[in-house]
Amino acid sequence: MAHGSKTVKKRLVFLLLICFALNIALMGRVFYIQFVRGDELRSKAKEQWTRDSPVEPKRGTIYDRNMNPLAISASVKSVMASPPDIEDVEKTASLLSPALNIDKEVLIKTLEEAKKKKKGSIFIKRKITDEEAEAVRKLNLKGIYFTEESKRFYPEKNLASHVLGFTGIDSQGLEGVELIYDKYLRGIPGRIISEKDALSRELPFGLEKYIPPEEGLNLVLTIDKVIQHIAERELEKALAENNAKKGTIIVMDPNTGEILALANKPDYDPNNYKNYPSSIWRNSAVSDVYEPGSTFKIVTAAAALEEGVVSPDDKFYDPGYVVVSGVRIKCWRAGGHGSQTFAQVVQNSCNPGFVEVASRLGKEKFIKYIKGFGFGETTGIDLPGEARGIFNPDKVGPVELATISFGQGISVTPIQLITAVAAVANDGKMTAPHVTKALVDKEGNVVQEFKPRVIRQVISEDTARELKSLLESVVENGTGGRAKIEGYKVAGKTGTAEKYADGKYVASFVGFAPADDPQFVVLVIIDEPSTGIYYGGQIAAPIFQKVMADILKYKGVKPQLSDSEPKEAVKVPDVRNLYVEDARQVLMKHKLSVRVEGQGLVVYEQVPAPDSEVPVGSTVLLKVSDAKTDKNPATVPDLTGRTMREASEILNAVGLKIDIKGSGFAVRQNPPPGAEVEIGTVVQVFFEPPGSTGGSE
Repeated sequence: MAHGSKTVKKRLVFLLLICFALNIALMGRVFYIQFVRGDELRSKAKEQWTRDSPVEPKRGTIYDRNMNPLAISASVKSVMASPPDIEDVEKTASLLSPALNIDKEVLIKTLEEAKKKKKGSIFIKRKITDEEAEAVRKLNLKGIYFTEESKRFYPEKNLASHVLGFTGIDSQGLEGVELIYDKYLRGIPGRIISEKDALSRELPFGLEKYIPPEEGLNLVLTIDKVIQHIAERELEKALAENNAKKGTIIVMDPNTGEILALANKPDYDPNNYKNYPSSIWRNSAVSDVYEPGSTFKIVTAAAALEEGVVSPDDKFYDPGYVVVSGVRIKCWRAGGHGSQTFAQVVQNSCNPGFVEVASRLGKEKFIKYIKGFGFGETTGIDLPGEARGIFNPDKVGPVELATISFGQGISVTPIQLITAVAAVANDGKMTAPHVTKALVDKEGNVVQEFKPRVIRQVISEDTARELKSLLESVVENGTGGRAKIEGYKVAGKTGTAEKYADGKYVASFVGFAPADDPQFVVLVIIDEPSTGIYYGGQIAAPIFQKVMADILKYKGVKPQLSDSEPKEAVKVPDVRNLYVEDARQVLMKHKLSVRVEGQGLVVYEQVPAPDSEVPVGSTVLLKVSDAKTDKNPATVPDLTGRTMREASEILNAVGLKIDIKGSGFAVRQNPPPGAEVEIGTVVQVFFEPPGSTGGSE
């Protein structure tokens, strides 16, 4: 009996130990679940009994500099479904598909997959129209409900589309400042949290929690809506009139680097950006490169003046070409410009003159200034996709040095070029270009201000002042005559670059006004005009004139030269039938400016007509042709520095004959220049080889 009692006690003790061990294990398990995995399991449980619907924040508004809205956001409905609450998928899809213009079979498949995966909620169609919302509301379908989202609208449609960019379905920035400043504009999403049962159905009397979204910050641009309208209007007209492929106009404040307008054509409507090819979205002003042509001569001139290798009065001679390392480089004008000062080299946009200037500078110094003006690197403008341009100093030899001096053999972006020219206008200080002024909250408080940033002093104030004067003379007396604005001093430079495709050109003009106190810089680029006219002075300069004139008027910049002020008048001399260079000299002696149109050596028409009274400094248009003069007596032209062939052609054009003495370049002649002789008179011209006493300068 005692033995049996002991056995029972042992069994009880063993059972107690087992129970104790089980309790310890259970307590350990509870501790593990409660404390080790507590947060994780609570989160999973919460997901199972709650539905978390996102609430999209309102995206910040984008304004122009005068607080005109350019991009706004409005609340719109999005249709959602709670798959567990939908009892008849096919019936729901049949009713819903016509209301939302969604394929019925696609909708059935979407809903069935969501039910199979036990999803609590899914989007059916996002950001629907008011008409679609009303149609869905009338259906009153179980398991179908609305949520509020924000949709982007661009009230000015195409205006400044390449600056603004656009947003995607999730209101995320995809292009333009919408992309660059997305993290500020987007805001912080909110949530709606509601309880649901084990089958993911919403509980009728369950708790619901609303966490409101935080609106994004508003963005204020440097763009001026009115100036942007002016630029786009004139660019659109220009492309139509010149049947051009595309074009760009940029307007910049040289003192701050603020971009007041940036227009590319063709453009697009960001409200419907998907309806346009993606190539149209590309911002040519910052992403495309082109050969700047003669507008780049501003950089060459700046470097040469700063280094002291040239002065405005230095003498040059242009026979119509220059030979560099065996390569013959022509002047744009047949027969060249003859003897001229550096100031006239700039006015006439003379290629051989700039080739000589670059050779005086030398490779190392020229490259230093090309880099100093920002070419070969990005400007850092706050727009996406900026290109660096194409400039490789290691590949610059004598020929490349020569061609780069007049803007060929180097490729730049429009924003690089206008930034460089703005540095000249801003007394040599290069300022970083930018399109944003500030970030502000919904109360209008400035959260962050984007202030002007000076990058470096590229050239001295004295050099900049001297170059501004030369560029003013380009408009007054040179190739930029069509950029003149009555009452204002205007400075600028024309550019014509031939593309590698035969017969394709890029015409451009860049300038600033008022010339002595620049407030605006404007760059005009017309790509591939196809009406037979392609020179920058003929196409781009008039566009610049219209844009700049309207800007000055809009901004209230008073004319520097009042029409009421008395001006000295002068009679226009008759220069018809004269050799064009002689005609130029005669007009300049009468304090008149000259603009030449056409190809040839002899003036056949002039505007204004002879004996007209005009103010001093007025421009006389000379139309030249290859026809011979019939004027008798004839005026003997200045042949100094001409080759035998050129001298023969010039004398033949004015009805005179030549008697050649020697070889090389003309050093003297008889009768002398300016003498009046009978048609058919023989002119003795003495030639000497280059380098001989009395040779060309």
